[in-house]
Parts: sequence; structure tokens; C-alpha cells
Amino acid sequence: MLCYWILRRPDGTPAGLVRMQNGRVTLKPTVPIAGSFTLFSASSAVPIMPETETELPGAEALLGMEGDRMTCFAAADTAASAATYRKRMSRFYTTQAEKPLKKDAPSREEPIMSHVKESNLQTEPEPARQLDDMSQINTIKSDSISESAQKVQAFSVLLQRAGAFFDAYEEDIVDNLVQKEDNSVETPVGIDLFSQEYPGARWRYVEGTDVLPHYEGTWTQPNGQTLHILAVRGHAAPRPPRALMGFTRYLRDRDGTGYWLRLTPLP
Repeated sequence: MLCYWILRRPDGTPAGLVRMQNGRVTLKPTVPIAGSFTLFSASSAVPIMPETETELPGAEALLGMEGDRMTCFAAADTAASAATYRKRMSRFYTTQAEKPLKKDAPSREEPIMSHVKESNLQTEPEPARQLDDMSQINTIKSDSISESAQKVQAFSVLLQRAGAFFDAYEEDIVDNLVQKEDNSVETPVGIDLFSQEYPGARWRYVEGTDVLPHYEGTWTQPNGQTLHILAVRGHAAPRPPRALMGFTRYLRDRDGTGYWLRLTPLP
């Protein structure tokens, strides 16, 4: 099954497409995007490079990051919010940051162990020195954990801001997705789409830079009212994808392909 995700920058403007087919994913940016990109499934996360096919069965979202700053996000209609995937990345980096603490502890304790082994060669024990060494170890661990906690807290604030942004972003109208300029290539015989539901409708196919591939048509009802129709290929679901606000009807064409439709009366 072939489908596309819209890649968007944090300000909501389109930045490209993510092509998904049979577990193989290709990132196709249309504008320069800094940082690195990570592809997510429900249980895995792998890096992905632009214009390079990456295989990840069940892939559901793609996140671009530059340091702590999100540069872009794209997701399937069944995916979670961008904040969810940023939290997954936060847990990964926090785990990586804490690993050196476990490696440092044995090396800090080596002077103590050496002192114990050689105590039979000394005429007097040195409890004060052992206490100083243990105090130093505890101080180092405490400082490192405190620094890590501060980083996690700061990153949590960024995640909350990103979550608030995407909650508002989901309310954007679909006019930001499908542009209306005529960049279609029509065949001499025209496009035959939904001929039973909308007989006599005239259609054109639209695609290009920063444009979600879709069909655009006009149809005059028996009462004389003309409707403007947008048709975007998609999967059947109880509700349309988050990005397709205003698309209220799902239809299958005669070849079995399904589309989400938005109908708007023309003046």
C-alpha cells in the first residue's frame, strides 16, 4: 500500500513529503532542513537520510531534530502526537547520559580496594583516607545525577511547549495542505472519477512542490448549485486523518481506491 505523509516545519508550513510503501520509507524534503531525522514505529526508532530508502515495518512517524530544537515532523493518520515521539527520544538520550555513571564507579573505587589489599604491609591503618575517598565518590555521583536531572527537566519544558503547539496545529484548515494553482497535467480524455456519485463532474489532478497530491473537481447539482470537491487518497477510518480538516466523506472509486472528500459550495 502506497501512502504519503506531509512533512511540516514547526511554523506549520510544508517542507516535503514522506513516501511509505510496504514498510519502505523515503524522505523527500522540498526545502533545506537542518539536523538529523529519526523514523519511528510502535516499538523501534531508526535514523533516516533524505532521498534514501529506509526499511522499517510499521513505520508511523518521522521527527527531525537539531539539538533540542524540532525542525520538522510527519506522521501517519494512526500515529501519536509529535510530543510523544520527542519523549521517546528524551528517554533514549537520558539513558545514554547516565551510562558513564555506572562505568565511573568501579574506577573511583580502585584506590580503596588497593588500600585494603596492601593493609597487611602497613604498620598503621588509614581509616581517614578511606573516608575521604568514599566522600569524593559520593560527591561526584551526586553532582552528575543533579546535572542530568536538570537537563531532563529543561527538556521536559521543551516537550510541553511542543505538545501545546501541535495541539493547536491540528486545528489548521486543509487549505495549507492542498494548493489551488493549476499545475496539473490533464489527459485528452479527461479524468473519470466518481461518475456515479457526481455525474458530469470535471476533474484535474494536482501535484508538485509543497503540494499534497490530490484531485480537484467541480460538480453542478440538479438544483443548480455548484460544488467544489477535493479528493485525497487515503485509508478508510471512523474519522479523517488529523491533517484533513473539513474532509467529511469517504468514497471508493470503481477501481476500489478510497478517497477522503471535502465539498464546498461555490458562490
